[in-house]
Amino acid sequence: MIWPVTIVATALGLLIASIPGALLGLVLGALVDRYLAIASWSTLRQKLIRQPVLYSAEHSQFMLLGYLAKLNGRVLPAHIQQARIEMRRLGLEGYKYQAAVTAFSQGKTVQLTDLRASLQACFKGQKAEQLLLSAWRVVWSERKVSPLQRKTLEYCAKWLGVKQARLVELELQAKPSQAQSTKPAVKLTELGQALATLGLPAATNNFTHVQRAYRRLLSENHPDKLIGAGASKQQIERANDITQELHKAYAVLRRHYRS
Repeated sequence: MIWPVTIVATALGLLIASIPGALLGLVLGALVDRYLAIASWSTLRQKLIRQPVLYSAEHSQFMLLGYLAKLNGRVLPAHIQQARIEMRRLGLEGYKYQAAVTAFSQGKTVQLTDLRASLQACFKGQKAEQLLLSAWRVVWSERKVSPLQRKTLEYCAKWLGVKQARLVELELQAKPSQAQSTKPAVKLTELGQALATLGLPAATNNFTHVQRAYRRLLSENHPDKLIGAGASKQQIERANDITQELHKAYAVLRRHYRS
């Protein structure tokens, strides 16, 4: 593994102040490399020239959904519930499900323009329309759409080559009917939420499957493992949040299956 800033800082320190300068440069460079997760020259170049990061289709989709949910000030339970429905609609389970949960959380703080390159690379034609339909469903889960949310989806449609008329049609597909609007939103049961957190289908009735999913996800997301791999502070904080969710979900399922 190459630590670019460490190498440069050490060389500069050596030139400026000989051995003491090199030692100081080594320490400061290592701190910068670890904090910014710069493990190669390409990563350093990317950060210096602000080259857009390209996310996978699923990651960019759920970052966008998280962004839309947060636009009105705060993410509501209805947004989270609908996002989980979208994850299940795509058949996401296990690690992929947890990755989507993380992406949704990241979307709360992302800049919309940072997603443009990924959205354009991953969503074209029918896939672009399915993405916008998914976004409308999350937005309308609150039973209303703000001007800012609507303008954001218009931007996305323009980036993806979807015409305004088609965007309106997709909204009508996602918009709850009048009868649905008068009914309270259906909430996932505590058991259903716990199963969804572990990426398991609602029909799961074998506690062994629960244990396996819990242990696997806990191993994949444990903060200590990420610290050892040189993860950033933000990545470790997200891992802590995911780990806490896993613990809570497992406690619920253990009470249910062993009662």
